[in-house]
Amino acid sequence: MNTESNHTEEYTFEEVVLRDHLLRKTHPAPDVRQQLSLFMESKKQRQIHYTRWIVSLLSAAAVLILVFLLFRGKSQHIVVSEGAVVAYEAQKESMPHEILLKHGNEEPHAVRGKVSTPTGRTINCILNTLTTPSGTTAEVTLADGTTVWLNANSRLTYPDRFAGNTREVNLEGEAYFKVTYDARHPFIVKTAHTATRVLGTEFNVRAYAPSDTHITLVEGSVQVSTPQTIRCIVPGEDAHFMGNTLHIAHVDTERYTAWHNDEFYFDNESFLTIAQEIGKWYNVNVVFNNPDKVDTRLFFATPKNGGINEVIDILNSLGKAKITYHDNQISID
Repeated sequence: MNTESNHTEEYTFEEVVLRDHLLRKTHPAPDVRQQLSLFMESKKQRQIHYTRWIVSLLSAAAVLILVFLLFRGKSQHIVVSEGAVVAYEAQKESMPHEILLKHGNEEPHAVRGKVSTPTGRTINCILNTLTTPSGTTAEVTLADGTTVWLNANSRLTYPDRFAGNTREVNLEGEAYFKVTYDARHPFIVKTAHTATRVLGTEFNVRAYAPSDTHITLVEGSVQVSTPQTIRCIVPGEDAHFMGNTLHIAHVDTERYTAWHNDEFYFDNESFLTIAQEIGKWYNVNVVFNNPDKVDTRLFFATPKNGGINEVIDILNSLGKAKITYHDNQISID
């Protein structure tokens, strides 16, 4: 009887073992422990990478928050409703918090309200710079005996002694001058846009900005010049620098000089002008929530030494508007 060609092959035990050996040699079985170890290491690396990404993101966010807080801390935040008018914006670190005097190249140092120029410094002509912060005035006696009252947010540069044919000082801001008479040596006050020349008299120079430049004469006579023109004014007149020209007008000098007696003085002035002066003196934001009040005319006079709350109380007593003060901002409704 013939054997069928398609019958199932039967293997002996030895053949099975040999076959298994050859298969394992050709296709080795995976190392389970090694694969598990590799998997755990890969997972760990992914966790580290993810953690670092989270930390980096949080660090960046922290930096942004810190920058925002620092910026906000240095700024004077203004709360403005729709349609409101900002009359004055508080200045940020533009002036020191105390009266400073700088002698030549020395470091500035704090001084009291009155400064006298030492008469012993006569060898070299060294410049001094006196700077005032908001809400503070200073008085300085120059080498020739001239007295200068320096208003808030102002800077006066003057020499230890006057040499040459003139007596010159430089002003940024506002100052009241009581000049010692000397016919042979004119006294000259220079600002960014004007020069005021006198022999000996009393006058006020205000030069906070080109459009806010006034020379007001109390007594005597002065000569006011710009790059384009020269004008002389008499007591009771004010020279206003506007549009590169000087406009001369008769004024109530008390309006421009009351500050050096530590007073606010406004005679039929707009509420806007009054608000700007108060904001500048106390360095606070001033906002008209009711724009209709901007052009309201007021007579208003009060000493400055009472503080901002007293000033606001007096303004409220006039019944023209409701004024409140909160968080470095005056709001007018």
